[in-house]
Amino acid sequence: MKPESFLRGAMVLTIAGVVVKLLGAVYRIPFTRIAGSEGIGLYQMAYPIYVALLSLSTAGIPVALSFLIAERGAMGDRHGARQVFSVSLIFLFCLGCILTAGLFYISPFLAQRVLGDTRAYYSLIAVAPAVFIISVASAFRGYFQGWRLMWPTAVSEVVEQVIRVGTVLLAAQALMSRGVEYAAAGAAFGTFTGGCAGLCLLTLVYLWFKRQGSSVTAARREPPLRLGKALQILKRLIAYAFPISAGSLVLPLVQVIDTVIIPKRLQTVGFTVQEATSQFGQLSGMAGTVVYLPAALTVSIAMTLVPHLAAAVSRNNRSEVHRRINTALRITFILCLPAAAGLMLLATPIMELLFDDSCAGAVTAWLAPAALFTGLQQTTAGALQGIGNTWLPVVNLMAGCLVKVFCNYYLTVIPGFGIKGAALGSTLGFLLVFLLNIFWLTRLTDYRPRIGILLRPLLAVTIMIMVIPAIYTIFASLGNLMATGLTITCGAVCYFAVLLVTKEIRVYEMRYFFRR
Repeated sequence: MKPESFLRGAMVLTIAGVVVKLLGAVYRIPFTRIAGSEGIGLYQMAYPIYVALLSLSTAGIPVALSFLIAERGAMGDRHGARQVFSVSLIFLFCLGCILTAGLFYISPFLAQRVLGDTRAYYSLIAVAPAVFIISVASAFRGYFQGWRLMWPTAVSEVVEQVIRVGTVLLAAQALMSRGVEYAAAGAAFGTFTGGCAGLCLLTLVYLWFKRQGSSVTAARREPPLRLGKALQILKRLIAYAFPISAGSLVLPLVQVIDTVIIPKRLQTVGFTVQEATSQFGQLSGMAGTVVYLPAALTVSIAMTLVPHLAAAVSRNNRSEVHRRINTALRITFILCLPAAAGLMLLATPIMELLFDDSCAGAVTAWLAPAALFTGLQQTTAGALQGIGNTWLPVVNLMAGCLVKVFCNYYLTVIPGFGIKGAALGSTLGFLLVFLLNIFWLTRLTDYRPRIGILLRPLLAVTIMIMVIPAIYTIFASLGNLMATGLTITCGAVCYFAVLLVTKEIRVYEMRYFFRR
C-alpha cells in the first residue's frame, strides 16, 4: 500500500465528509413526510444515546491506532503494526459487544424513565447492534489511516451512509402501517445495515491488500502475539486514546451547561421564557449550524495530520514536522478565513434564506469569527496529537470552555448585549484554545509560525470584503435567494482569483502540491 500525500488524504476525507453530511441532511425531508414529526421525534430520542455510546468506543481508539501504526511503520516494524491492529480489533470487538448488550439491557429503563416515552424502546433496540458494528469498523479505519491511506475510510463512510439512508426510507415506508414507533425503529435500524455495509467493504479492502502480497499486510512466519506483549500494546493504546475520548465529551458537556445557563441569564434581564428560548435557539440551532459548518473540512485535515506527524516524529525528521504543520495551518487559514468574513457580512440574508429568521443575523455575525478559530483549533489539536501529546488539546479545550462559560454567564446580562455575549464567548473560547495549542507546538517542536503565509489570504479576503456589499446591492432586486447565492459565488470567485493572481495558489503546481 503506497501512502497517500497529506493533502490528497485530507481532500479525500473532506469530499466524503461533505457527501455524508449532505445525505444525512437530505434524507430527513422524505422521512419526515413518511413518519411525521412524531416519527422523527422517536427516532431522534434514540440517536443521541447511540452517538454517546459510539463516542466511548470510537472517539479515541482509531486516532490512537493510526498514531501507533504510523509510528511502527516509520520504523519499518510492520509486524509490530499488525500486532497493534490485532490488539485494537479484539479490544473494540469486546467493547462493542459490552456496549451493545448494555444498551439492550437498559433500553426499557431509558425509554420509560429517561426519555419519557415507552415507544422509544423499539428505536433503542433497533440501533443497539450498530454500536458493535461501527466499533469493529473503526479498527479497520484506524489501521488504514495509520498507513496514511484515507480512501478506504472515505469510501466506506459514503457506502455506509447510502445504505443507511436507503434503509431509513424503505423501512419507514414498509413499517408505517404498523405504527409510528415501528417506522422510527426501522429508520434507526438503518445505522446497523449501513454499518454492516461499511464493515464489509473495509474487510474486503483489507483482504484484497493481504492477498496482493502487500508488504504492509502480509507477514510471513510471524511469532505469535503473547499475552504480556498484548497487554503492553493495550495499555499504550488506552493511554493515548483516553484523553481524546475525554476531549470529545468536553464540548457536549459545555453545550448542556449552555442550555441551563443562557436562557436563565437572559430571563434575569427581563426577557420572557419564550423570548429567552427563542434567542438561545437562534444561537445554537441557527447560527451554530452554519458557522461550524467549515469544521467539517478541518476535521479531515486534523485526522490526516496525525499519522503523517507520527511518522515524521518517529524518523526524528523535525523539518518534515514543521512543514506538515505549516501546510495544515495554511490550508485551514485559506479555507476558513473567507467563510468567517463572508458570514459576518452576509449573516442577516443567510439566516433569512435558510431559516426565514433575519433576527438571527446579529448573533450569527458575532459568532462568525469562530468559523476560523474552530478550524485552527482543530488543526493544531491534530498536530499535538500527531506528536504524541494527547492531554494538551484536552486541557487547552477545557480552558477555552471555561472562558466560554464565563462569558455566557456575565456578558449575556449586559444591557444591549444579551445573546451576542454568548456568541462572543464562543469566539473568544476557541481563539484561546488555538493560541494555547500553537504555543505548545512551538515549545515542543521548535515550530515557528510563518506570518508570511497569512498576508496573501488577508489581502484576498480584504478585497472580497470590499466587493461583497456592492455585489449584494446590485442583485438585491432579484430577491434574497438570488442575491445571496450570487453574492456568495462572486465573493468566492473574487477571493480565489486574488490568490491565483498573487501566486498563493499556482495552478501548474497543484499536481506537485498534492504529492507532498
